[in-house]
Amino acid sequence: MYKKTIQFLFALVLILNFSQGLLFSQDNKKESKVKEPFEPTLESFKNYKYPEWFRDAKFGIWAHWGPQAVPRQGDWYARKMYESDVADWNTKLPTGKPSREYLYHVEHYGHPSKFGYKDIIPLWKAERWNPEQLMKLYKRAGARYFVSMATHHDNFFLWNSKIHSWNSVKMGPNKDVVGLWQQAAKKEGLRFGVSEHLAASYTWFQTSRGADKTGPLAGVPYDGANPEYEDLYHSKTAPDDRNG
Repeated sequence: MYKKTIQFLFALVLILNFSQGLLFSQDNKKESKVKEPFEPTLESFKNYKYPEWFRDAKFGIWAHWGPQAVPRQGDWYARKMYESDVADWNTKLPTGKPSREYLYHVEHYGHPSKFGYKDIIPLWKAERWNPEQLMKLYKRAGARYFVSMATHHDNFFLWNSKIHSWNSVKMGPNKDVVGLWQQAAKKEGLRFGVSEHLAASYTWFQTSRGADKTGPLAGVPYDGANPEYEDLYHSKTAPDDRNG
C-alpha cells in the first residue's frame, strides 16, 4: 500500500508539473535569450515551449503545504469542513450525510458557525519547518528542481501579497514561505517554481455560506456568510460548483 501511494504521488507531481502552467524562476541560471511574457490568450500559451533544462531534469519535488496541514485531514479540508450534507459528486444532489471532515471539525474545534477556516489559519505556525535542511534532503534524493505552492483553493497566500491580508507573512507562521523556499532552492542550486490554484477557489468556498439543516444549530449560518470575511471566502455572488 505504501509503495502504491508513493507511486501515485510521484505520478501526480509529474502530471501537475505539466498541466498547471508552473512558472519557473530563471534566477539560478541566466537564459541566453530573454523570453517575451505571456499574454492572456490561448494563442500565447500555445506558443510556449518547455525549456531544455526541464526536459532533462526528470525529477522534482512539489510542496503542497499550508494551513490545512493543521487538522491533517486532507487538502480539501477548508471546503469539506462545511459540508454537513454532502452533495453527490455526479448528481450534485444532497445525500443527507455529513462529510468526514465536518464531523472531525465539530469534534475537535467546534461548529463552523463559531469556529471556521479563518480560525484554523492562525493555528498554523510552521515552527519546526526548516527549508534549508529539507532542500538538502531533496537534493540528495535526486531532485533537480523544487516547486512551492503559492496558494491553494483556500485563498490563503504563502507570500506577502498585497491583494489581501490572508497570507503567511501577516498570519500563522509570519513567514514568507515561498520566498524562504526559493532561497533554500537557490542555495542548493535547484531550479525553483511556484504553482497557484485560485481558479477553483471562487466556487470551492461556497460551502462556507451554508448552515446545518438539522440539529441544535440548524439554520445558523457558517462563518463564511459573514461579509466581514469576504476577502477570504469570496463574495456571495461567486458561482457554486455544487449546482452543476
